[in-house]
Amino acid sequence: MRMTTFIFILFLFSLGFVLGQESPLRAQLEQGLSYRPVQSDVDIEIPSEQDAKQCEIKVSDDKRGLIILSPQKNTLRVFSDTNGDGRVDQWSYFQNGVEVYRDIDSNSNGKADQYRWVNSAGTRWGIDANEDKIIDYWKEISAEEISREIVLALAQNDVDRFLRVVLNEEELKELALGESLNNSVAKKIAAMKTGFAAAVQSVALKNGNNVEWYQLNAILPGIVPSNDRNRKDLFVYENVMTTAGDGEKTVQIALGTLVKISDNNWRTIDLPKIYDENQLTYTFILPATAQTGSAPTSNDVVTLMNDYQEIQSQIPKLPAEQRPAKHKDVIARIIQIIAKVSTEEERENWIRQLADTIMDATSRNEFPDGGEQMEALFKTVNKSGNEELAAHVRSRQIMTDYYLSLQAGGDDMRAYSKWLENLETMATEFEKTEAGIEGMMQLAVYREMSARSAEEPLKWYSKVAQLAAGKPLGEKAKGAIRRLTAVGKEIPFQTTDISGKPFDIATLKGKFVLLCFWDASSVSSLALIKPVVDKFADAGLQTIGVNLDADSQTMKTSVTKAALSWTQLHSTGGLESSNAVYWGISTPPCMILYGKDGKVIQSNIQSADELQQMMTDATK
Repeated sequence: MRMTTFIFILFLFSLGFVLGQESPLRAQLEQGLSYRPVQSDVDIEIPSEQDAKQCEIKVSDDKRGLIILSPQKNTLRVFSDTNGDGRVDQWSYFQNGVEVYRDIDSNSNGKADQYRWVNSAGTRWGIDANEDKIIDYWKEISAEEISREIVLALAQNDVDRFLRVVLNEEELKELALGESLNNSVAKKIAAMKTGFAAAVQSVALKNGNNVEWYQLNAILPGIVPSNDRNRKDLFVYENVMTTAGDGEKTVQIALGTLVKISDNNWRTIDLPKIYDENQLTYTFILPATAQTGSAPTSNDVVTLMNDYQEIQSQIPKLPAEQRPAKHKDVIARIIQIIAKVSTEEERENWIRQLADTIMDATSRNEFPDGGEQMEALFKTVNKSGNEELAAHVRSRQIMTDYYLSLQAGGDDMRAYSKWLENLETMATEFEKTEAGIEGMMQLAVYREMSARSAEEPLKWYSKVAQLAAGKPLGEKAKGAIRRLTAVGKEIPFQTTDISGKPFDIATLKGKFVLLCFWDASSVSSLALIKPVVDKFADAGLQTIGVNLDADSQTMKTSVTKAALSWTQLHSTGGLESSNAVYWGISTPPCMILYGKDGKVIQSNIQSADELQQMMTDATK
């Protein structure tokens, strides 16, 4: 029996498939369609009984996955063996041909321990350390999703769900606040658990599971530069408000302050309560410098907001053919709000909301007019002279066009290539805007992953480094340039290990040294890397793990799961940590190999096979 066939049979058994007289793929199509996400909080495409009979199942090109297609050839499910051990370790679910959620088994024991919402479903990434199907903590969650979690926790009287988005004691330490401010915040978070029941009664949301979150209302986040009150820069929202409905009424809930603890990872530090504009809460940005909240005060605007939220809440309950018209109604209300708000800042925020709403409706295949609407919006905004706003809208427009291309059928790779082309045009046209610079960084990362040479990614990294000089994104780009131009050079690297002990790569001169950058999402990949590392240990290869998890709690869990004996380095912040920024790491796992002479042999090793070849050549 060929090895690929043997591995594939193991793969089928790991899914629970049994080989019979019929084609093993077709025979198990119904079982594959019966699979559901571990976390129910996601909408996935479930074909009707009639459509299910016409679905197709096929083996992926690399023989490591099964793909289920709808009668319209849209992808419905993908079950993958990402590390090649013959067992499924990733279960992906789709909506309208776009992946929206995946369950991940990072330690290859047959149980999911990570849950990720992606694309139009959001950005949440939950970790289930004890594999009991309950999220233990959030590896990533946006400010908007934080507000939604709080609303649902209040509606369901779920204190554990609420506490998962509350800043904990260890995260508070990592904020590096001064003593006075630290004590003040500590008192707030100490009251969270005991005060939650009163918050539930105060907000008084009814109908439990039928409560719907509508949106986050807040001014732009502020940065609090490091000073004697906080030894690190802080990114915060003050006076955050969220809007929800329970079928009987729409309520505005004050959430207080949200603080960013790492890349795309926010926490709350205040108990929620019914919004009262006369009782605003400040924590980090004091009243003397804080801007007033963005909640509209005009009765007309409040009425329009309530209409907009009510219509939006109806859409998921409607038949598919009625949804496009309702999306038009939602968009009409937002346009009316834009015309009536009192400040330019509010107007800009609602225009951003409009662009995001059109893109989201289109991504769900519920708004075929999305392309025309977005084109008209961009033309209007582009004439205003507000380049930042125009760039934001344009970035949403090209994603809207991409979704429409996928929904039209045809060549997905052509649609992807067109999206990259449009992204490059946008980034070039709006190169001095936040969206433009972020677009350049995306291009640099994608080009690095696909290009045969470093020339193209270096071009974009260089632009980001120049245009965002002194800013976090600019420093990240400088790190990527350092890494991509490191071959043949003695690149210094000084940091600390997980116990706080200093590390200096110069002390390991005379050995081959492998820096392996990894995090919780790449634990399964280490299973392939470890045998190669062990094979060359006698040849003088010393392996140093550089863990890129956002916080020490996640890092400790990951190290335990990976069962690594290597020295481990760690700095908080995930992909924005000092170690990741220094080397410009965006897609772990990634490896850098030093020779015995202290010079870099290769600085962008992505797989165990590449490492095997590099070490074989180096030890000849």
